[in-house]
Amino acid sequence: MAAALDVLLVSNGYGEAAISGYIARAIAAKAPQARIEHLALVGRAPPDAWPARVGPSADLPSGGLVANWHLRNLARDIGAGLVRLTLRQYGYLREQRGRSVIVAVGDVFCLAMSLAARRPTVFVATAKSDFVSPHSALERSIVRKATVTFARDAHTAATLAQKGIQARYAGNVMMDGIAPGGLDLASDPAALRLAILPGSRSDAPRQAAAMIERLQAVARRTASAGKRVQAYVSVAPSSDAAAIAAALRESGVNLREVTTNPGIIARADNGILQTLLVKDAFGDLLDAAQVVLGQAGTANEQAAGYARPVVAVLEPTEQPGKMQWYRMRQKRLLGDALAVFPSAPEEFAGELLALLADPVRLETMARAGRERMGGPGGAAAVADTVIALAAEPA
Repeated sequence: MAAALDVLLVSNGYGEAAISGYIARAIAAKAPQARIEHLALVGRAPPDAWPARVGPSADLPSGGLVANWHLRNLARDIGAGLVRLTLRQYGYLREQRGRSVIVAVGDVFCLAMSLAARRPTVFVATAKSDFVSPHSALERSIVRKATVTFARDAHTAATLAQKGIQARYAGNVMMDGIAPGGLDLASDPAALRLAILPGSRSDAPRQAAAMIERLQAVARRTASAGKRVQAYVSVAPSSDAAAIAAALRESGVNLREVTTNPGIIARADNGILQTLLVKDAFGDLLDAAQVVLGQAGTANEQAAGYARPVVAVLEPTEQPGKMQWYRMRQKRLLGDALAVFPSAPEEFAGELLALLADPVRLETMARAGRERMGGPGGAAAVADTVIALAAEPA
């Protein structure tokens, strides 16, 4: 059976692509001879990515942020060839009728595309939660066509099941694959230890540089008390590490490359602020940090689930008092686990230091993150379901 198992994972987001990797590894562990491939509806991947990328792909301006009819992003993507790309991807999926199982990882659009293959389809619903908004009648009609749906939380699974949908919750797949690997980043346990998650989209270099500038304001305030700041800048697998390093250098960070320390690819230290550029050690980065400063999507949510308080900022272009649409959605999803601070460095520094001095609030944020995100185990449950579906008679 294992030798005949032929699985196509379909994702529509950078975070969803990483989650697809967790599921792929779980399938491969249980069925080593399985053929596992990945169609990314959003973004590209390195040629040596695993599982192997197949089908049409492209980098579009929004980085996949067109949910909830975000019209400006949608218009930019259409101008960059979204419609043609989608038609090509749909055509590719229609040709996948020889697959054992299709696994759609993302939102209902991802599932709708995957159903074109007309094969048993497992839907891993990472993008929708009743904590934000329930599935609409139209969305439920599409989700009902999936063979099995794995909801991202028990509350959402129960709601879908009440509507007659084969939905279950078996752990949050986002929380699989981020365990620490033994890399000790906290070289100064007395320092303020802060992780920076700039995201995996094209603006990651800008986001990383802007957050370091805010931390320079924090470091100036803490220096008088003899306390340093350590900043761990996460480089996502799909991000350009060289571009992030260049952006940091342009903002005054004297980074030097490191080749002897796994996970740390560059470092800088001006006495009051130590900056480490970290890749392929996300669990270690979260383990070392007291608070996470994140402009990411999935990575912010993983950090919250890891019981780390998460702080995001409002973009300078947003109207005062109005939260940008994506961060608003994430705030509703994570609740008290996520705080949103102003972007101006001095204001940000004041808010962050007040948070760090409030252990009750920090514990409330950590507890909220664990409750909203749930625990790991979802990838193994999806893998078991995939293998079981492949074993069923056609």
